[in-house]
Amino acid sequence: MKENYQNIDELIVGYLTNDISEQELQTLHVWKAVSLENREQFDELERVWIKSGCLKTFVKIDTHKDWQSILKKLKSQKQVSHSPKRILLSVHKIAAIMIPFIFMVAFGFMYWNVPGFGRLSALQTGTTIQVVTLPDGSKITLNQHSKIIYPKNIASAAVRHIELSGEAFFEVTHNNTPFQVSAKQAIIEVLGTQFNVQQHNEEVLVSVISGKVSVSANQEQVELSTGERAQYTNGKLIQESTLTVNDIFWCSKQLIFKQANLSSICKQLQSCFPQIKKIQYKVKDLSVELTSSFKEQSLDEILQELEIHFDKKITFDGTTLTVSD
Repeated sequence: MKENYQNIDELIVGYLTNDISEQELQTLHVWKAVSLENREQFDELERVWIKSGCLKTFVKIDTHKDWQSILKKLKSQKQVSHSPKRILLSVHKIAAIMIPFIFMVAFGFMYWNVPGFGRLSALQTGTTIQVVTLPDGSKITLNQHSKIIYPKNIASAAVRHIELSGEAFFEVTHNNTPFQVSAKQAIIEVLGTQFNVQQHNEEVLVSVISGKVSVSANQEQVELSTGERAQYTNGKLIQESTLTVNDIFWCSKQLIFKQANLSSICKQLQSCFPQIKKIQYKVKDLSVELTSSFKEQSLDEILQELEIHFDKKITFDGTTLTVSD
């Protein structure tokens, strides 16, 4: 029956702002009694008004200043169609309508986009590595200075979507819904596997420890299996096969080398130990290969074992790794 009460919105606003006559109030009561739908509409608007705290905001409106502004505009018109009092009330009512609307828009935006406020959860690390188990049972090990954002209802979501900044190792619980990770332009999707994602600036490195994943970036797509990784750099997606277990050294503290020469080992050490800024060689032969593994060992301990195996002098001065005969 809304067609019989075309000014009902104005009456509701008048009620909420204490700007309503006895006759208008009676009309509003009659309208509310017409149907349950009308009553629910009124109750919802009243709840939004109260939650928005707009009564306090409304009091702060400078009505005198608003009225002077209106008078100034009216001077250029030949005829004034409304009384000053009525126009002043209109200013109040316009503000009363807009404030709840702005509140609802802001609330909706925050609910859908601000982690910790509505539907999203977030975890951000500082100088420590943290482990989080998601509601679906999946485990994420988050490297230092990294962040993830995920929906609170991830266990029941149609797509289990994670946003990543930094680096994380994922151990995904298998179920019938896809598990998806976004890191800058790259999107990684799996059903159940273990993989590592490293995002730095515009570059992304995805390493599969077990299982299969699909990586998409810049309209390109590759499928990776155990022991494969993809690098997205300079706008290109590159796939390669390697010993990806070493890519999660930051998490597992384990290094494995299979028939690797000293040059490739030193490069791997540089990626695992950020304090190594430079590598220099003062040797003639680097062809000798090594198959070995290191677990929970310091850089000094690893270098000592490498010296024995390769019969070389390997030193580290805090920034430069030097290999010499």
